[in-house]
Amino acid sequence: MNWLIFHPEFVTVFHPHPLFERPQPADAIVALAKDVERDRYAALLAEQGLAPRILSTLVDATCLRERGVRELCATGVRNTVDEALMMRRILARERMDRVMIVTSRDHVMRAAAIFTLVFLGTGLEVNVVATPLSASPRVPSVREIWSFLPSLGGAVLGRFVPELYEWFLQYGQEFHHGRSHSHAG
Repeated sequence: MNWLIFHPEFVTVFHPHPLFERPQPADAIVALAKDVERDRYAALLAEQGLAPRILSTLVDATCLRERGVRELCATGVRNTVDEALMMRRILARERMDRVMIVTSRDHVMRAAAIFTLVFLGTGLEVNVVATPLSASPRVPSVREIWSFLPSLGGAVLGRFVPELYEWFLQYGQEFHHGRSHSHAG
């Protein structure tokens, strides 16, 4: 794991990064799920000409194109790691070079860490920006950075061992809450 922690593309996540907070031109803008304010800000950035496309992590655009807009086609993402893994596949398929991720300020550091890890080595430039109306920016505490570790562990599994990541999401909660299926003998 040391190779990851000290990888030059990854270590910048926890230091002031020149791309944080400043939207940069991109091939697409991705509004992360959860907050309608993220969608609104992504639309505003697209209107300003920063990207020709907006991608959503909640709705499957391919499904919508195939079936029309009459029914909603959910992507089934469960968390930020899922969003990053899904976007990595989509952006690779679409052959994009730069993507802007829009999230809230209280989520920007975690999202930046996860997306940087998942996109590590792809050559894709990731610009993570926060919505302007969310809470004011701050430097994350050590405790907050430590709280990233479960998400980063999930990102490592999802990127390098996807089957184990899926298994953990499906069965891991049972073990986490002390409800394993083993019986005492």
